[in-house]
Amino acid sequence: MKKRVLIVTGWYPNPQNPIEGIFVQDQAQLLAQQYDVAVLALQLLSLRPASMKGRVQTGCEIGKDSLIVCREAATNMIPRLPWLSAWSLDQAIAGMARRGLRRLQKVWGTPDLIHAHVVLPGGWTAIRIKRWLNVPAMLTEHSSPFSLNLKTAGQRQLVRKTLAYADRVVAVSPSLAAEIRMFEPAVQPMVIGNVIKTAFFTPVAAGRTDPARVGRTCFLCVASLSPRKGVAFLLHAAKLLRLRGDLDFELVIGGDGPQRVELEKLSAELGLTNCCQFLGQLLPEQVRAWMQTCDVFVLPSLHETFGIVVGEAMACGKPVIATKCGGPEFVVGPDTGMLVEPADSVALAEAMAFFVHSRMHYDPLTIRQQIVDRFGSEAFLNRIATLYAELLSSAESRV
Repeated sequence: MKKRVLIVTGWYPNPQNPIEGIFVQDQAQLLAQQYDVAVLALQLLSLRPASMKGRVQTGCEIGKDSLIVCREAATNMIPRLPWLSAWSLDQAIAGMARRGLRRLQKVWGTPDLIHAHVVLPGGWTAIRIKRWLNVPAMLTEHSSPFSLNLKTAGQRQLVRKTLAYADRVVAVSPSLAAEIRMFEPAVQPMVIGNVIKTAFFTPVAAGRTDPARVGRTCFLCVASLSPRKGVAFLLHAAKLLRLRGDLDFELVIGGDGPQRVELEKLSAELGLTNCCQFLGQLLPEQVRAWMQTCDVFVLPSLHETFGIVVGEAMACGKPVIATKCGGPEFVVGPDTGMLVEPADSVALAEAMAFFVHSRMHYDPLTIRQQIVDRFGSEAFLNRIATLYAELLSSAESRV
């Protein structure tokens, strides 16, 4: 009989945001090949009207992937007062944990192991359930940066408790592990990178067929269009290339977000209209198609804990230009791409110029194989299965 694994997360696709936490969904679907998996998806609301409008429908459902997903939401009524914030946040999370567990036990059963993603609210919810059921609980942290979880006294208090009570803490990159240790030196996270869907993101033999694009170096960036992704620095780098006379390139930007209008305006002001296009939000199949036909993938982020899109592009055999902002240093090596300092348009332009003038050559098969070996589905499942076995064995020995 398969062991029951409960995934607890505050980041998970929903009707309002179908790509939020999609990497957690990818992991849950992969784990379902070996375990009986259910998901408790949480939404912690504030009292702001915008937050209340985004409230999801609560209750259990069976998704297209046959996973049982139970959605719960709660409001943190007193988020800022130092003496009450921890109590208020704990009460909101406890309510979601009770309701979610009750619903899941009716339609799915009781978990043998809890795997939480992101310390708040997922991690502390998992600890709550662990203490009620006396089952092991582990935490995988993704936050970029980890300090996002430490804004109030209440958050810091619950984060420390979560890290202390978790049976195992996993970080998706060495840089994130270091951030966690800096906050709580007693915790020594192990590093397991995110899974890359290497069966979905694959190379293709055919190149571009549009005559207007043949011969031009295509740089692709796919990201949420927010300041943290550093896309403005990429636009300024493209402008520097044009000023140098490097005209045989195009910049394609996929994604949406709060900065999109501002970035499109900046692109026009920089005179990039003829070489830069914004695609808007893309479906996974569209992301793959662009990755397969671009020449170079670029991610100019100011901070990343991993950089899944970098791994996806590499799985398609594409070299990458990324910034030394945490996660990319864990994913990108000298045989697979170039790393530059963040917030440096000059360095980005220099790296892009190497590709425009064909001074950089990378083997697509080598690029892909590194991702398959390190972050592919089989590699990820083997690492997680080993960790699960250790936690389950330890729990059984205590009975």
